[in-house]
Amino acid sequence: MMDFQSFAMAHGLQINRLYPADKVQRCPTADKPRSKNGAFFWDGFKGWVSDWAQGGEINWFDNPKEKTLTDADRKAWAQRKQAATQRQSEGWGRAAMQASLMLRDTELKTHDYLIYKGLPDSVGLVNEANDLLIPMRNFETNALQGVQVVRWLADECRYEKKMLPGMRAKGCVLRLGPKQAAESFLCEGWATGLSIDLALRLMRLNACVLICFSDSNMAHVASMVKGRAFCFADNDESGAGQRAAEKTGFKYCMSDVLGNDANDDHKEFGLMAVAKRLMEVRLK
Repeated sequence: MMDFQSFAMAHGLQINRLYPADKVQRCPTADKPRSKNGAFFWDGFKGWVSDWAQGGEINWFDNPKEKTLTDADRKAWAQRKQAATQRQSEGWGRAAMQASLMLRDTELKTHDYLIYKGLPDSVGLVNEANDLLIPMRNFETNALQGVQVVRWLADECRYEKKMLPGMRAKGCVLRLGPKQAAESFLCEGWATGLSIDLALRLMRLNACVLICFSDSNMAHVASMVKGRAFCFADNDESGAGQRAAEKTGFKYCMSDVLGNDANDDHKEFGLMAVAKRLMEVRLK
């Protein structure tokens, strides 16, 4: 039976020191080892794990074989799970409603972020504060679940990308291209997806891009994709992008340059470099 630390690792958390506690603890994640995006609860026998950067969805760990629980223990744990699940579900609903209101007050136009990413002819949904709002929709139902917000942090001279707090990120995508496309190409980021979409159009392929917003969600979404599909993985120094692509079971490609994604290759080497990668993976 899987132990709690292995369970946490399977969900992307790196718990370097595990000990029972009566409160939530924080830890790094596999894709961001210098962060404290991971959160977990562990009482020595039962617990849960969550990654705030992926929307904070709770994954429960039950291991009744490690301890003979009394009926009162079982009842208390079941009530705790039910209450937490209810709170999270209500939070998802509030986040979806907030996302709808946020998107209503946007204008479709170009943005400095797109120019920075080498996509001057692309457009996005921009609000009055000049933030880019990227819709995140349920892969199966297309229902809006939240948004990813891209904003400029002047004090730090960088762009920040954050999902709407409280939203359910698992299973979310932004689809570029027809729903009934003959082929699907999965990737992580929005700018990455825009570059892939431009390359697919250049190649005149009947294909769509599924932007999954994270490596872990890309692997999850892949389990629901029907038909011919591929991945364009980020070439992360941590190897997280490649590992996620391998988990999908799809054929995949990625940049030869460590740290690059499809958009980086587009900026540095031109759109034909991205198209070449796509053609090569389709012929594997």
